Amino acid sequence: MHRELAASLAHIAAACAEAGHPAAPLLSQASDLVARTRVGPEAFARYYLIGSALLAGEDAGLEAEAKALLSDVRAGRAPFRVSPRGGAGEVDALMDRQMGDEAVNFAPVSHETADAFGTRLAAGLDLLRQGLPELHAEITSIVHHVVCAVAPEGSAMQFDGASHYQFWGLLLLNPTFHTTRLAVAEVLAHESAHSLLFGLTIDEPLTLNPGEETYASPLRADPRPMDGIYHATFVSARMAWAMEGLAASGLLSPEEVDAAREAAAADRRNFAAGLSVIEAHGKLSPTGRTVMGNARAWIGG
Repeated sequence: MHRELAASLAHIAAACAEAGHPAAPLLSQASDLVARTRVGPEAFARYYLIGSALLAGEDAGLEAEAKALLSDVRAGRAPFRVSPRGGAGEVDALMDRQMGDEAVNFAPVSHETADAFGTRLAAGLDLLRQGLPELHAEITSIVHHVVCAVAPEGSAMQFDGASHYQFWGLLLLNPTFHTTRLAVAEVLAHESAHSLLFGLTIDEPLTLNPGEETYASPLRADPRPMDGIYHATFVSARMAWAMEGLAASGLLSPEEVDAAREAAAADRRNFAAGLSVIEAHGKLSPTGRTVMGNARAWIGG
């Protein structure tokens, strides 16, 4: 993701230089720095704002955006942290800009709520570190900022977690869910798996089905595009890996072992149900076939 970000910024900088735009040297500096360091979700989000504006033929304010991007890149990736929505700094404003009307679905929480959830999150991460170090290493290489949010008051639907490909490294988690260290470990395996899939689809999508086509989803009540069904199916395998690995780790109480095994059994059922839809209707890219084939091989093992 960082290599592609650097390459794309270099391409944009060259195009701006050719057009004589003053943002060119700023974008070139940002590209050079990204190639040598790691950056936070703020830099990725601002890159998408810049790219989308240029694709739409809009360059008003580009120099200011390029300056802000260079500042984000120079700041680098901050240490792993948990923030409340409404107290997440630049991420809050970028979410409002990028997500538009959808941003209201992620309502603020208090700093005290975020701090309490941060304690549970640390316990869940430590459990993964001890019990499933390979998964822990992968999660922490991808995720380094968790923003706590809840559904707005009076909302008919709640969310328990979310991720967005334009905010690489960021997870949105609902602190009213995931009340135990085991539940935290499971949701981290879940949501980081979406981010992993985003990172695996730089060159091509996972599915080739038209986005407007929807199918009965065995994992949700509403019909879903094939890409959504693919994501949910793959994620189910990752959650089963987490729960089965922790159940066998010797680190859980008897009650936790039972909960982990029960969750893993549900994850395996969800994987089988999702796979049946993919096999019946999915048009997979070579990447999509490889990724799902590996997940299916693990489940079968």
